[in-house]
Amino acid sequence: MTSPLFCFSCNSLQTIADNINYFEVLGFPLCFEIDHDELGNRYQRLSLEMHPDFFATAPEKEKRLSEKSSALLNAAFSTLRKPTSRARYLLSILTGDKRLKSDTLPEGFLQEMFTLQESLDELLESGDETALSGINENLQGRHTDIESDYAVLFKKFETSPENSEILQQLQTQLNSERYLRRLLDRINTE
Repeated sequence: MTSPLFCFSCNSLQTIADNINYFEVLGFPLCFEIDHDELGNRYQRLSLEMHPDFFATAPEKEKRLSEKSSALLNAAFSTLRKPTSRARYLLSILTGDKRLKSDTLPEGFLQEMFTLQESLDELLESGDETALSGINENLQGRHTDIESDYAVLFKKFETSPENSEILQQLQTQLNSERYLRRLLDRINTE
């Protein structure tokens, strides 16, 4: 079965377990690295079978199940297709009831972000497109580096699941990404 939401053998929606996670929804193991083409293919195949439009004349219970399944499928796809949202989601599953420090950043990172913020304010006010492009390229590169670190850290955790420091490192990376994303969003929306 590709997904516990739909049986392709009997062409029917399946009852949704309360504790199903997004990886299960799309038939993937609980692992950061996933095949993006396969993710897209599974999403397309499932959405074509479960879409509420195909259940318009079905009994009410089946209509509701289709709506619930489709909403869950859309949320799963939206989360798993982007590295940062996938990392954040997987980290929340792996930490369970463990508490991580949610405000950690690499040493000196916050001061650097404040300095970049001030420079960005000046550049946006001046309209210097060349300098803005340079900062954008720099921040995009750093953002890409952070996203590539997720896979490395999750792989380390797979081989050493008792090491909660790795999970804290992931949380720190996600915190850093959030700061970079805010700066990138400012450049690209103003």
